Amino acid sequence: MSYALGVDIGTSYTAAAVWEAGRVDMLQLGTRSASIPSVVLLRDDGTMMTGEAAERRAPAEPARAAREFKRRIGDPTPLILGGTPFGAETLWGCLLRAAVEEAARQRGEPPAAIVVTHPASFSRYKLDLLDHAARAADLGTVRLLPEPIAAAIHYASQERVEPGAVLAVYDFGGGTFDASVLRKTPDGFELLGQPEGLERLGGIDFDEAVFRHVLSSLEGDWDGASDPAARPAVQRLRDECREAKEALSYDTEAIVTAALPGLHTTVRVTREEFERAIAPRIRETVAALERSVRSAGLTMDAVDRVLLVGGTSRIPLVAATVREMTGRPVAVDTHPKHAVALGAAIEAGQSLAAGAAPAAAPPPLLPDRAAGGGEHPTASESPAPAAPPAAAALAPGDAPPRDGGAAAGAAARGRPRGLVFAGAAAAAAAVAGAAFLLFGGGGDDSAPPAAGADRTRAAATATATLAAAAATTPTAAATAAPTPTPTLAAGTARITGITLSGSRYSVSFETAGFQPALPGQHVHFFFDTVPPQQAGVPGTGPWFVYGGGSPFTGYTTADRPAAATAMCILVANPDHSVKQGTGNCVPLPR
Repeated sequence: MSYALGVDIGTSYTAAAVWEAGRVDMLQLGTRSASIPSVVLLRDDGTMMTGEAAERRAPAEPARAAREFKRRIGDPTPLILGGTPFGAETLWGCLLRAAVEEAARQRGEPPAAIVVTHPASFSRYKLDLLDHAARAADLGTVRLLPEPIAAAIHYASQERVEPGAVLAVYDFGGGTFDASVLRKTPDGFELLGQPEGLERLGGIDFDEAVFRHVLSSLEGDWDGASDPAARPAVQRLRDECREAKEALSYDTEAIVTAALPGLHTTVRVTREEFERAIAPRIRETVAALERSVRSAGLTMDAVDRVLLVGGTSRIPLVAATVREMTGRPVAVDTHPKHAVALGAAIEAGQSLAAGAAPAAAPPPLLPDRAAGGGEHPTASESPAPAAPPAAAALAPGDAPPRDGGAAAGAAARGRPRGLVFAGAAAAAAAVAGAAFLLFGGGGDDSAPPAAGADRTRAAATATATLAAAAATTPTAAATAAPTPTPTLAAGTARITGITLSGSRYSVSFETAGFQPALPGQHVHFFFDTVPPQQAGVPGTGPWFVYGGGSPFTGYTTADRPAAATAMCILVANPDHSVKQGTGNCVPLPR
């Protein structure tokens, strides 16, 4: 069956998604995650290596590798790989080709339609370069789509967006920042005013801020950062700094291990230090957003909500600063790293569903429509992407979005959005006892967690009970006696149901006495393979920090550990420490 492909080449990572028969799923580009590094390496034989394989070899052959080159698109100065000059757009085309070839390898045929994304702030000159690179990759017709349009399309597939609503899209990725204003139309979205961007600001700059802070802490002890022999150790230190930056979104401090030639020590980095360093740059992004709103002839009061996308937007200070400076409601995309790729796939799929031939040039609906791409490790140089555990059994099919980027999807949008877990209410009642065992009982924050063997036995008992509840057949659920729903105690939360929309879990939940918010009191979601005592500990997990409303849609079936049978919730303090006994677990749909 024909399928459509959406590709998003980011400065740091690349993702791709597939649309087929009305459902959208991420394409597993990496061996352990859907996205892969945006890295290209020129081998001795003149062929290109991309993605994970290129990243693995890059430390040994740095002169042959290129990364973060999305920032260089439009720069007439070429990048030199192994003595050979390349334009940044040519490397972009290599990544796009690798992503499309991987899709064809996994699906057994090439995609019938391809949409790739680009920053809305790209000039016509840059868009022409991308269009030429896409044609040079010999992939047939490739459509180009602004990233904020793709992000809005994906958001509208998850949340109702009424025609006429105005969204400000705040896209803070790994290497660039873009701000755009969109209006929902009956057929999709239109750009208003002039997009604004900061092409030299992204998450990698915040990584660098942590790296420089660590180096300054080592002054007098080590000064070999420019020594070529120390390059592998310095790269490991940079990786440590990036992980510390990510950890500071969940914890108030992080420890960086500096294992360098002649020196082995640790450096403590606090969230306060980190936020003090990045706060001026975040204010710059909000100023750019306000300029984009003004260019549309609007004031902030006319903006219905600010949509945050991009991995860097998950830093708590970002949402807090945007909310404070704009005074507008903030909506955080359910999966900021994949929203653009998913939206591009929806756009491509709706055109394919309508039977429309892909346009040979950007369609006139939007100004400055263009491309942004995808990349993937070559099959010959990296292991074939492994299918997520039990993904086939857990992916009955994505329903088409309620709102999309083209009117062509109207027929598909009339279909149901997902499969409701049979007997969810009865299953929730069946696992109530297990949830209390797992979380220490009835909502008492002060109850100490079980320790040692007792904790292990309690977790095993809870898991067994949850598994038994999950195995309950619809017939048994239908004949079970009704169970009264207990009233939630103040300061607690509970999952009330879980459905599947394609490969994404939609988790309905409720709270008592508070509204989840970041920064502030919020909730953590996690699978039952994670001990509840570890659901707020950096470096453990997976667990998901969430400060939005119901439903929670941050997990896909690809995120589910093989042994997981249920999803759980706990209430968390502003510092991300979780309160035992404040949540429950509900079996995952099968």
